[in-house]
Amino acid sequence: MILGSISAGVAVALAMCAARRTSTVERRLRAVLPSPAKGASRVKGDQLGLARIAFGSAGAIAGIAMAMALGVGILPVPALAYAGAVAPSIVADRRRARDRRDIDRAVITLVEWLHALVASGRPIEAAIVSIAQRGTGSGLLDALLEQVTRDYTLGVPLADAMARAARDANARALADLAARLERSRDLGRGALPMLQDLLDELRAAERARA
Repeated sequence: MILGSISAGVAVALAMCAARRTSTVERRLRAVLPSPAKGASRVKGDQLGLARIAFGSAGAIAGIAMAMALGVGILPVPALAYAGAVAPSIVADRRRARDRRDIDRAVITLVEWLHALVASGRPIEAAIVSIAQRGTGSGLLDALLEQVTRDYTLGVPLADAMARAARDANARALADLAARLERSRDLGRGALPMLQDLLDELRAAERARA
């Protein structure tokens, strides 16, 4: 009887996992452009699916134990199975949001360095390549800058390469920098005033968050 109950609980968990729509994280991972990272995103999506199955099954088993111990019927089984199935997606979404916040904060340092290098006479493109080689201290932003410099080396315009990296990571501050680079290029405006304006806005936003 216990084995049958466990099997039924596992079946409920699997059914919930199969019926549930993909999370925001999975949709964004699948939206990554074709690149070596696409295989990695598929692996992450598979891992998230396996985690949902595992935690959903654990929740179902816990629900069976609770139902048998308290004699409250089968209600705890689907409730705990569902809770276990959605927990990994919630954790992944929150981790993704935390990563976005970390990137947005690190972009402030990036813009400060860009401003200093451009003020000393270095072109914006060379400044970004130099910072990407040195690193900003943020592993997440450094990975995006590495992608930007790789695309730029292959002939992609700098603003387009940065916009693509920002879109993949949903990094709003980096996307803003890319958009302003594009605007400055179209209007023939110097990069230094643009960087100063963006730096002031980013610092103000960070003070508001604090």
